[in-house]
Amino acid sequence: MNTPFLDILPPHVPLAEFQALISLLDDTDETVCRAVRQKLKSYGGGIVPCLRSIWEAGKTTEDEHILHSLVLVIQSFQQDALLELLEMVKESGDTGEDIDLEKAVILLSRFGYPETAPEIIKQQLDTIALRIHALFMKSSVHNELNLLLSINQAFFEEEAFYGAEDKEYHDPDNSYLFTLLQGKRGIPISLCAVYLLVAERTGVSLQGVGMPAHFIVYHPELDIFIDTFNKGAFLSRDDCKRFIQGAGFTYEASMLGRVSNIAILLRMIRNLVFAYTKRDNDWEVAALQEISTAIVEMMNQEDS
Repeated sequence: MNTPFLDILPPHVPLAEFQALISLLDDTDETVCRAVRQKLKSYGGGIVPCLRSIWEAGKTTEDEHILHSLVLVIQSFQQDALLELLEMVKESGDTGEDIDLEKAVILLSRFGYPETAPEIIKQQLDTIALRIHALFMKSSVHNELNLLLSINQAFFEEEAFYGAEDKEYHDPDNSYLFTLLQGKRGIPISLCAVYLLVAERTGVSLQGVGMPAHFIVYHPELDIFIDTFNKGAFLSRDDCKRFIQGAGFTYEASMLGRVSNIAILLRMIRNLVFAYTKRDNDWEVAALQEISTAIVEMMNQEDS
């Protein structure tokens, strides 16, 4: 058996036990394989990089039965993340409150990368917010505009978040917090999501704005729109109107209104459906389309 996973095996997983379990996956008794998969899953999402590594290394040499079982374990983690997302939306409908954006995008990240650790994501966001605070405290004037400028300096200059280039724009990794916080590149809506979460930590209340063909952030107190895909450029309403018309749409004032966190989640899911479709990843497409449909049905039931 290939052992490309040794340097990424979680410390709580015994090596000998893990190797024995992987070896057992070639058992023709489905009862045995099911028990092995359940044991592998009990290690938690942190085991997925190891499973992925074995699968990648063994695509041309390992027994297809083993490879299929590895995929089933990984997909079970992914399905769990979507089920938790769906439950969050359901609870939101029951309480009449919007979903928690941070929890939602972390769960979505766990679909793409089950090894996504919420505590690490939160720590990364906290670190950026602390940097913003340090920059703001150095400002000669402590007002809302300078706080916004501090956010932009930390986010786009020091952390170097940037918009994905054309050739990589539709890479699913641009939509997941796990990879976005590492590579610092994303599409408009994913960059806006991170920007919103960081700003919230600094006490700034911003709004997501889902324009046609683009996604931006709005600062109500300053009446400024922020284009996170273009290094935090400040936009006026007229700027936004010209963009919308230039993209071939008839401008309506409602296009610059705040969108809910559920709407942000849905748009991110639909972007991922498109990205995975371009890669012919049929399982991911079907799983994401199913949850998208379920969320829309829940929202329609609430409105009726």
